[in-house]
Amino acid sequence: MATIRRYYERPAIAELDSVVTGVSERADGASVVTLSETIFYPEGGGQPCDLGDLAGLPLEAALEEGDEVAHILRADPVALAAAGVCPGATVRSVVDLGRRIDHSEQHTAQHLLSSILLRAMGARTLSFHLGERHSFIDLNIAPFGRDDADAIEDEVTRAALDDYGVTTHLCPPEDPASFPLRKEPSVEAAVLRVIEIDGIEYSACCGTHVASTRSLEPFRILRAEKYKGGCRVYFVAGGRARADYRRVAGIAVRAAAAAGCADDELEAAVRSSRERQKELERSLAVALDEVAAARAEALDGSGDRSGDDSPAEPVFAVAASYDAGNRLARALARRGRVAVVDCGDELKVVACSPTGGPAVDAAYSQAAMAAGGKGGGGKAYFQAAFPDRASLEAFVAAARAAVVS
Repeated sequence: MATIRRYYERPAIAELDSVVTGVSERADGASVVTLSETIFYPEGGGQPCDLGDLAGLPLEAALEEGDEVAHILRADPVALAAAGVCPGATVRSVVDLGRRIDHSEQHTAQHLLSSILLRAMGARTLSFHLGERHSFIDLNIAPFGRDDADAIEDEVTRAALDDYGVTTHLCPPEDPASFPLRKEPSVEAAVLRVIEIDGIEYSACCGTHVASTRSLEPFRILRAEKYKGGCRVYFVAGGRARADYRRVAGIAVRAAAAAGCADDELEAAVRSSRERQKELERSLAVALDEVAAARAEALDGSGDRSGDDSPAEPVFAVAASYDAGNRLARALARRGRVAVVDCGDELKVVACSPTGGPAVDAAYSQAAMAAGGKGGGGKAYFQAAFPDRASLEAFVAAARAAVVS
């Protein structure tokens, strides 16, 4: 029995009483309920499904199953029976109307945006996705810059402010030529739903839409980026755009307060802070290398061996972190010593060899694998990570016994 879809003819309705036509259980334990009529839009066409309550039980999803809408509830048969959900019973559906309105605004905005992009840039929309925070369309053109994005955004905003009506036409699927469709319909259906934006846009679409373009203002293109040889354009519209403006403005105000500057000075303050941070990072790197060099000298105990070709025993050491271990091992190698450094709680080991020295990968890779470590490197540098402290210590013990040549 086909489900009557009331969300099309009465998109603003929030509640509906309907008859249960079927109840079944899925393999994952969820229940599937079908109704004689529904106000829940099922997922499809890039648009997520509506949510809400069915007989007081939260709706997990609404899905297309042939000509029926399957209502998915995370409720067992006992819970369904307690809520009065059984074939033949009349139950009340309550839709999350805020979510419905938001989805309708974003979907209608996509139609308008796609139409304007096609006319202004020859860009054909390949796909559409409506997400929780923003939506995007994929285009068959290269990414465009902020100036072009602002120009397109202005065009969409002008059309929104002109308050064009949005009309749904129903026609046989074999007669799409009745309308100048932006693209050919790709889904077979008993009735083709054509969404018109007052003569400027025609698209076959099964989603939900607003009554006029005024609801799409404000509209904002967030960014355009490269995607699979084309372009992906992220956008927000209507209430979602207003919320995004407030969010971004709030971030700017709080960031300016944290930086101790006015809002319009924030960019310069961030740039200055970033340059200062880079200077401090460079100074810190120099200081850390000096610390590593001093410790390497103390561990070496044999003076600078950089010009001495005679063999020396590897130096085994422990460092507080992977970064400190790297610096210490390299400092020891610069002194002509093979170094094996345990990097503490990070459960990593770094081994370095001086220029022209023995191959540390050949000396230690097998021991690392035997102890459960994973890593790699080359003749002058080798590193490995271990699953636990015992595995690392087993490697160090094996490394101490290894012959390095």
